[in-house]
Amino acid sequence: MEQVIQLLKNIDSSLHYYIDEYGAAIYIMLFLIVYFKTAFVILTFLPGDSMVFASGTLAATGDLDFKILFMLFTAATILGDSQNFFIGKQLGKLKSENHFLNRLTSDKSIGKARDFLSDYGRVAITASRFVPLMRTSVPFVSGYTGYEYRTFLSYNIIGGLIWTALWLTAGFILGNISWVVENLFLTLMIVSSTAFIPAIIGFVKQYKKKKEAIA
Repeated sequence: MEQVIQLLKNIDSSLHYYIDEYGAAIYIMLFLIVYFKTAFVILTFLPGDSMVFASGTLAATGDLDFKILFMLFTAATILGDSQNFFIGKQLGKLKSENHFLNRLTSDKSIGKARDFLSDYGRVAITASRFVPLMRTSVPFVSGYTGYEYRTFLSYNIIGGLIWTALWLTAGFILGNISWVVENLFLTLMIVSSTAFIPAIIGFVKQYKKKKEAIA
């Protein structure tokens, strides 16, 4: 089991091997990985941004089809987030009936999450896809707090389209640069690091606000 997890975690830097080994079945594998990553909070360790980027570089070299990748990744992330939403919704319903779940989640924390989604829900749903951890927690919390699914789905689709287009196109454009292809692992490390920039900026802004409030 540990070997399977390692293979899944490193698939973004081993795509060439999987293409040679599984052929067209690689498309199914890529779809499922993005779907499971977004559908289940506990699988957030699976590759996301970096894998879509790596797929784009291979589309540039003709190993994969750009149009198929775009449709698959977009569908996978939208469906996965919807699954995550309904898991949260179901657990939200069970909370009032289950003493154990009541102990795990406080009404105060859920109230804050509900207020946050009420004020910033649309922006949060669209932008959360670009922030590690938030990309899986926001859909779950949206369902858990009873956020309207129709509104969630609309902005989830927008976020999914932007996310897929951004990373896949970036990989496709940079995939025509020989240095990127020859140093794909290093490139993927850089790509993965950029995903944390929004979170760092948010943390710094929050820190400054608290510091100003104290002063």
